[in-house]
Amino acid sequence: MNNHAEDLLSGLSSLTNFQSSDQSLDDNLQRLSSVVADVVDVKNCSIMLSDDGASMRVCANFGSLPNEAYRESVKKGDGISGHVLASGAPLLIEDIGKSRFAKYARYPDAPMKGMICVPVRADGMALGVININGLRRRSNFTGDDLHAMEIIAAFTGNIIQSQQLKRTLASRFAQMSLGGGMTAQKISDAQNPGRMAKILAKSFYREMAGAGFGPAQIIDAASEIISELGKSVNKHRGRIKRD
Repeated sequence: MNNHAEDLLSGLSSLTNFQSSDQSLDDNLQRLSSVVADVVDVKNCSIMLSDDGASMRVCANFGSLPNEAYRESVKKGDGISGHVLASGAPLLIEDIGKSRFAKYARYPDAPMKGMICVPVRADGMALGVININGLRRRSNFTGDDLHAMEIIAAFTGNIIQSQQLKRTLASRFAQMSLGGGMTAQKISDAQNPGRMAKILAKSFYREMAGAGFGPAQIIDAASEIISELGKSVNKHRGRIKRD
């Protein structure tokens, strides 16, 4: 095993000491971007996440990144990160200036031309990507770097999934809907948005029917909840755009 591979293995082992805390997901990912940059010995690491599967935004970054990058929304299939989100395949570019992605280079005159972009997945779904560039002490990325980033991406997916699960289970209504102790099946259901929606819908119907409401009244109440939820989502998106 060469020295670089040994260094990567040693760095990856440090991830076992990284614990997602009770801080927000953004705070945990910001800390992780710093850890990743240290593990693969790069100047820049950014983590981009998607809310709807159709576009992404930068949510965490270590190193140099223009302020406007935080406000940009990258559509699935567009640019380097959008290409990786759409394909679901990791990408190693040795020299971006000589690649088909040359026009997307943020720093075309930078001495280090290489970069790696890997998809972040959970339960088979693409959640976003991790980008790294700017090697500190070497001239080129290798296959070992790419494999290390794939491991890191899998670890990142687990962190995101864990945070989502914590938020879901923190909901009093969700706890009431799941009922009883947490089983492996209930945890699996909580990690799947589609299954969770069905569980909450059934629980909502039972609670309303048990309280004496008729089908028409239940439908009206559900419609009102959906309307309010839509307003909240739009407000959240508006805040993100302003930021």
